[in-house]
Amino acid sequence: AASLLACRRGPLDMAGLMLKFPAGDRIVVNGAVIENVGRGARLRLLTPETQLLRLRDAIDPAAAVTPVGRLAHSVQMMLIGELCPADALPDLVTALAPLRHAFIDPEDRACIDALRQHLQDGQFYQALRHLGRLRRKEAVLLAVART
Repeated sequence: AASLLACRRGPLDMAGLMLKFPAGDRIVVNGAVIENVGRGARLRLLTPETQLLRLRDAIDPAAAVTPVGRLAHSVQMMLIGELCPADALPDLVTALAPLRHAFIDPEDRACIDALRQHLQDGQFYQALRHLGRLRRKEAVLLAVART
């Protein structure tokens, strides 16, 4: 299940995005934390450009100790409105250059290039999807380096 969701449907498209919302689950919707205190629920999101983040999938700042982890945490904070994109984006885009040198696989570099474009376009959900892939790859590389 996707942990981050972006509803990009037009105002006349009433199909919306269907969400399963288990009991006790918390999500951030456009910066507001919502908790389901009852039984499981299904919600339909109709508002376009709504940014959602399940808190159980959020990156804890204390756990963002690697270059890709720190980058992902910052993008996550922009997604939920806790970090101003105008202030953060220049540093985040600059942080991609060392990653391009660390990740030598052509697919990883293509992922970084797509990540850069998504950041510049303000598509933070899409950027986080690419960062998820890079975080998994970074974990493997760091595990190999430790052995």
